[in-house]
Amino acid sequence: MALRLRPACITDLPAIYRGEQDYIRSWEPDHEDAWRLQLERHLTRWVENFERLTVATIEEQVAGYCLWTPEEDYAELCTINVSQAYRRKGIGQALFYAYAAAARQQGFTCLRLSVRPDNPARQLYERAGFICVGNDANGYLRYELI
Repeated sequence: MALRLRPACITDLPAIYRGEQDYIRSWEPDHEDAWRLQLERHLTRWVENFERLTVATIEEQVAGYCLWTPEEDYAELCTINVSQAYRRKGIGQALFYAYAAAARQQGFTCLRLSVRPDNPARQLYERAGFICVGNDANGYLRYELI
């Protein structure tokens, strides 16, 4: 199974929607209704930052994706998701490093992300050199790499 990272295509949006929905249902089920009410905001973010949306495929199947946005003086990782069937195969790590490389290539020297305290992806971020600098307004851990 060969992993391929590529820019997103408009036809990837349904798979991305399903990935985000699966995340909410698995990790934050109490927030699903609020997430649905904000769906237009999420779609707008995906479309406005489409050039920063990377998709991982295996045998032409969407295995995962990540999205980052340019903020004031930093690049914010908004979402990274790997489909359940493809987890623990290095796909999340490949997407994560693609985000970091793309942000650096566009001139960002500070990278940021937020993650739930119980999300095992924290280990990946910490291994990559990100430092926890506190909590955001939603209780997520805020990480930075400078």
